[in-house]
Amino acid sequence: MRVNIHASKVELSPTIEEYVERRLLFALGRFADVTRTVDVTLSDINGPKGGQDKLCRMRVKLNRQSKPVIADVLHEDLRTSIDLTADRLGRSVGRAVDRQSGLRIARRRTAAVSSRAGQLETTFG
Repeated sequence: MRVNIHASKVELSPTIEEYVERRLLFALGRFADVTRTVDVTLSDINGPKGGQDKLCRMRVKLNRQSKPVIADVLHEDLRTSIDLTADRLGRSVGRAVDRQSGLRIARRRTAAVSSRAGQLETTFG
């Protein structure tokens, strides 16, 4: 998994870069074999005015999917924005991988079959 970090109107220090990589490893570590690249964009929308203006946008390219998975969060603190975006991205990539592998459909079918079996058992005793 290759991580590209870009910054706009935000100072990109080595500690921030390390923090982003560590959060991505935690959120996407189990999907490392299906993840090609992760592009991270950190920006300060309002500049020095303050407020909820730290935007973190993460974009993941998966191996067998043409459309990237994108998550972004706007928050007043940069580290919190990174945390929330990484968490959201981890859930989104998990859903995309489930869709690719068909696990979601298999789980639904299993639940439907077991539900139907339970109905039949209560009906016919």
